[in-house]
Amino acid sequence: MIIDDKVYGRQEIDDPLILEIIATPEMQRLKGVNQYGIWNLFNERYFTSRFDHCVGVYLLLHHFGASREEQTAGLMHDIAHTAFSHVIDYVFDDSATQTVHETFHTRVIFNSEIPNILRKYGLDVERLVDEHNFGILERALPDLCADRVDYFLRDSLLLEKCSREEVRMILGALNVYEQELMLTDKDTAEMMEGRFRQMCLDFWGPPIQTGSYTLMANILREALEKEIIDETDFFSTDENVLKKLHDSLDANIVHQLQLFSTDKIVEGTAEEHTFHNRSKARYINPKVFVEGKIIRTTDFVPGLQDKLEEFIEKYKEGYYIKIIE
Repeated sequence: MIIDDKVYGRQEIDDPLILEIIATPEMQRLKGVNQYGIWNLFNERYFTSRFDHCVGVYLLLHHFGASREEQTAGLMHDIAHTAFSHVIDYVFDDSATQTVHETFHTRVIFNSEIPNILRKYGLDVERLVDEHNFGILERALPDLCADRVDYFLRDSLLLEKCSREEVRMILGALNVYEQELMLTDKDTAEMMEGRFRQMCLDFWGPPIQTGSYTLMANILREALEKEIIDETDFFSTDENVLKKLHDSLDANIVHQLQLFSTDKIVEGTAEEHTFHNRSKARYINPKVFVEGKIIRTTDFVPGLQDKLEEFIEKYKEGYYIKIIE
């Protein structure tokens, strides 16, 4: 299979195990799930599929020589993401940590043909479905990992927050030490940390994002109560769920779907708001391997620790959102 990836360029995938998993319905469904939830309702260019991201994580792991097992886990790491991605976290009141999809991960995989495929190639299914077994693929904030690096590079290119030259510079400065992704250049680490934090402020967690996600979550809850959709629809595609909502001709739901506009979802105040909610604080404090030592970016960038603490506190406080009818 030849992939023309937006981040890594033209790539060839020839591992039969990976090709078989890519062909499964569970992986193919991800082509219809927007990584950015409902951002494409505001601007259709804001669409990157979960499939593209999963393949990107696989390509990154393959590039850094991760084990076949870890590459396979990376390919499947978002297989359980529901329609509208992290909107589901707002449906289940988990907007601050955004981990609802992880609770479905094992179920989605074991209700598919994937376990048989994995066993066919001699892989331990139980071990592979637990991302915590793979330190290059997944690590807790604020460390770098393949998942975090891929969505940062992919989204930064789309939003033009990083140039292609800067993406190449970041990829060139990444390396694996002690089964963990680290940078080898201080300047690149400082640049990447700042851009990552700005992406959260501008795109992954600004007021309009948490506001629109909360609004859509309210619509989905109402649709569930009215039996317009059921929970199995979350494991279809964005387009399928939107079609059911529109086709319902339910006056209140159709009306609320017309509110997804930058002039209708705005930041409010404590005195005047429709709702108050929190989003996830996404930030990094990259480890840098220089002169035989591992240091954090906060160790050499003056004032960065204070900036990060202020940033985290901002997200703990959340945003007041006003919906303008």
